[in-house]
This record gives sequence, C-alpha cells and structure tokens, in this order.
Amino acid sequence: MKTAEEPTPNLGQTLDWLRKELAEMQIQDQKLLVTLTHLHSVLEELRSESAHWEDAMSSRETSPIRARAGSEGQGQQPMSSRRLAQLLQGVDSRRSSLP
Repeated sequence: MKTAEEPTPNLGQTLDWLRKELAEMQIQDQKLLVTLTHLHSVLEELRSESAHWEDAMSSRETSPIRARAGSEGQGQQPMSSRRLAQLLQGVDSRRSSLP
C-alpha cells in the first residue's frame, strides 16, 4: 500500500526508464556477441591446432617441435588460458536496476 510520501512515477517516466534499460541491454548484447564470436574463432583455431598436433604425433614423420615452429612461422600464436580468462573477465554482466 502506498503512503502519501512515496512519489508515484508517471507512465512517461516509466517508459523512458524502460527505453534506457533496453538500449543498455542491446549494447551489452552486442558486446557479448563480439566476445562469443571471437571465442568461437579461438576454439576453431585450437581445434585445428590440436588436429595438426595429433597428425604430427601419429605420423612421427615430423617432430612436434617442427610442426609447432611451422604454425608459429605463420604468425598464429596459440591463446593461453590466462588470455582466455582475461577475455572472459572483460565481459560485462547484466546489471539489475530498478526505477
């Protein structure tokens, strides 16, 4: 039950607040999409590198060191778990705010 001291927001203020919240959520969604797209490409790269290593190990024709040097020579650095954690920490979580 409302008391006389509590201000009641009008419909216009409530709609403005909702629009602002939705706009912020859309920005967060876009940032998450960029992050997820990047993570997807990193995972694909790691899968490819893993397959390359497995092929090199199973064939024993090329040493893993040479296979590794070949991939590094192409300018592709593997992503460390520390870098992956930094990327994940950079993702803003959705905030909960009420009018």
